Amino acid sequence: MTQFSETSPIFKREEVLREEHHPDNLPERVDEMDDLHMSLAPAARGVGANNVFLHGKAGQGKTAAAKAKLSELQHHAEHESNHLNLTTCYVSCESHDLSTSYKAASRIYQELTGSSRPTGYATDVVMDMMFEAMNDIGGTIIIVLDEIDTLGDDDRILYSLPRARAQGYVDDHVFPSIIGISNDLQWRDNLSPKVKSSLYDDSVLFSPYDATQLQQILRRRAAKAFRDTELIPSDKVSTDTDQNGDIVDVDNSDKGFLFQSEVLSDEVIPLISALSAQDTGDARQAIKYLRKAGELADKNNEVHVNADHAREAQTLVEREAVIEAMRKMTTQAHLALAALTALELSGDAPVRAKPIYGVYKSIASKVDADKLGQRRFKDHLRELDMQGIADGEKVAAGSIGGPAWEYQLQVDTEIAVEILKDTTRFSNIDFHQISNDRSYS
Repeated sequence: MTQFSETSPIFKREEVLREEHHPDNLPERVDEMDDLHMSLAPAARGVGANNVFLHGKAGQGKTAAAKAKLSELQHHAEHESNHLNLTTCYVSCESHDLSTSYKAASRIYQELTGSSRPTGYATDVVMDMMFEAMNDIGGTIIIVLDEIDTLGDDDRILYSLPRARAQGYVDDHVFPSIIGISNDLQWRDNLSPKVKSSLYDDSVLFSPYDATQLQQILRRRAAKAFRDTELIPSDKVSTDTDQNGDIVDVDNSDKGFLFQSEVLSDEVIPLISALSAQDTGDARQAIKYLRKAGELADKNNEVHVNADHAREAQTLVEREAVIEAMRKMTTQAHLALAALTALELSGDAPVRAKPIYGVYKSIASKVDADKLGQRRFKDHLRELDMQGIADGEKVAAGSIGGPAWEYQLQVDTEIAVEILKDTTRFSNIDFHQISNDRSYS
């Protein structure tokens, strides 16, 4: 007999707490959904949707809003409209590493046709294939480009798609448009003027959730995810006694739903909401905290999730986020991390930037990487500090009178070494040997 079980004393449907779950109902985003609706409304009238840009920090409901509103439009096309021929196409630029117009056009072609992605062609040819696929499909075609900022400054496709009808790239019976989604609030401002003027007719900003909104989101998810947990519609009118002892009617219509749970203690959701609101206002982060708290209770064979589980969940999720950030760093950032890790292993940390730079140059030579100047190298140390991977502390003035900084790792050295070793460039580096080499000092 194994230790696996088909049931959990904590969870009922834990999948609704996972990142891939996108709710259809977003009551905290009514205004943003209304703005998005106005951008898509022309499609229902047969003239094609407006191009629209959804921007805001991660975890603010941008992707969920786009998918929910497009699902609503698709239902209209299939069940209520006599003329709307609608095709929607969702593409995650980051997940598929669509860093160029060529890659983006080939992926869109694949999504529209169901064929394999074209390779070995010039960019012009691939874009022609994409537009020809649109001609074959016809009607209104709405393309969602999530994490659109992954394209960087390669804006050719962003200029061509919105102008496809005006430039004759598609036939008169085709109405293509784009929904662009980005977590980078500055990206659109850096586009060339010609792209900026043609790419987006409308723009919708998704501001960070506050603690009250996060509580509402978590309660809806929790009611679906946890056992013995529910949202109960409150009575619009109940009775109470006034100060004279007389029975009076009380209007409860503004309360909506009452949240009840035999599994979650009363402080769990308010605590998680407050922690997330103070940090980023990220609903995705808050939901991760809630799921992890439930998993911790489940792991310990406990039947209640309490505040201690929530606080431990926050620590674990943030640690996982830091590890993921370490894996995705650039080569130069990895070199800075490698140098600091070696000094941590030698027992020299906290350590000033100059000796770290000496080790950095040594490792860069070993892996045949470019060596940055000391000023630019310090920028990478500061980035490690901002990401929570290292801790930088201002100490006494440096030799030329300016402020000096000392750095030390904020993560376990074993984890740092493991992540660096997983990177091909650093796989053969002996960090313990480097840490014993005092030639840098």
